[in-house]
Amino acid sequence: MGAIHRNDGNHPRRSTGGRWSRNGSFIIDGKGMVLGFDEGMEALTGWNAASVVGHGHRSRAAGRIKENRRAEARPQLFAGTVEIPEDHAATLMRIHCRDGSSLDVEANVRRLAGQGLRAQITVQRVVARSGPNEGEMPVGEIDPLTGLLHADAFSVLLEKEVEHAGITANPVALILADIDHLRNINDKLGYEEGNTVLRKVAEILRAAAGDAGIPGRLENDDFAILLPGSGRGDSRQMAAAVRSTVERYRFFPRNLWPGKITLSLGSASFPADALNPQALLGRAREALDEARALGRNRVWCYLRRPRVPVQVPVYFEGTESLLVGYTRDLSPSGVFVQTSAPIDIGMRCALNFPLPGHQGNVHVIGKVVRAVPPELSPEYTAMIPIPGMGLEFEQFGGPEDQLAIDTFLHEWEATTQRPESGPLSF
Repeated sequence: MGAIHRNDGNHPRRSTGGRWSRNGSFIIDGKGMVLGFDEGMEALTGWNAASVVGHGHRSRAAGRIKENRRAEARPQLFAGTVEIPEDHAATLMRIHCRDGSSLDVEANVRRLAGQGLRAQITVQRVVARSGPNEGEMPVGEIDPLTGLLHADAFSVLLEKEVEHAGITANPVALILADIDHLRNINDKLGYEEGNTVLRKVAEILRAAAGDAGIPGRLENDDFAILLPGSGRGDSRQMAAAVRSTVERYRFFPRNLWPGKITLSLGSASFPADALNPQALLGRAREALDEARALGRNRVWCYLRRPRVPVQVPVYFEGTESLLVGYTRDLSPSGVFVQTSAPIDIGMRCALNFPLPGHQGNVHVIGKVVRAVPPELSPEYTAMIPIPGMGLEFEQFGGPEDQLAIDTFLHEWEATTQRPESGPLSF
């Protein structure tokens, strides 16, 4: 295996035609014993291969692993245990360095073929460093199924980042994501396949967050991404790319699950939408609920303006035979209407629609000021590149997979009048 170099630490380590991980890679057996250790791990941790693996140059030349040091004499490379998956999985783990410091890293765990239970662990990203005198990360901070931050740890991090943002006057964005109808998969395929969906969605979120954000699993099929230093626009684009990627990812063979698996996402930002961590989480939750209410498989950003909780038909003024579309949001400053055909920005028009709780129709005179950004639409198709998962994407080309692109969401800047009842109040 060219990727893993085993030596006594006294000779230069050169690749013999194989590849080794830029960030570091090592091999463990079913008991967690380190069997192989590459140059990347040496550079990352300060340990040499002989110290960690516990065998010398002759053992490497013989082409097999031979124990000639007691296991208890070796340094403990990582905290806790690593579960070896059937194929591959992502995890969050703590690596111990030679100088006494620790690294919290995101890593991929890949089961190796052949005799015996073995896995190769490749470090993907260092997410935190701690000095030799700092405390260990509690086990409860890591969700064992997905390798993401646990809900409690994520909540603590959210509070710290919002507090820090208040001092530095930088924004913080929060994205919440919910897997649509995961219960159907659990009921029809079993909970193990449902867990497969959770793990793969976690990988997509991890790839989307990159160095800009911190993903976490809140509960069941609810996930979150915290984006320090990012505002509404960044969070909206990231959420849209996540939604599109999940929709187009083939989680199972068609004969096992022919349909799509989708996400609903909501986002909010500090300080634009909320002034404390609890309010920020609540605003993002409201946006997620709105995404569900609008039909799922979509992104919605928190809106301060109140909305009418039901859809009402909107007509061009003068005749109710010309249906424009249906309301999505109403406020004193404007009205969102999901229209049945594109309408040009700047067009002036007169509309009328029934308002729940009021007698008669509301009359609106104004102009179209903007279209909702495309990333809020289910038709948005930005993709997130995910190492090792690219071949599992496919374009859903059959008629049963096509989304009907027949609605457009526009906002009117409007003046309203109800001659019989006085000024309109929403």
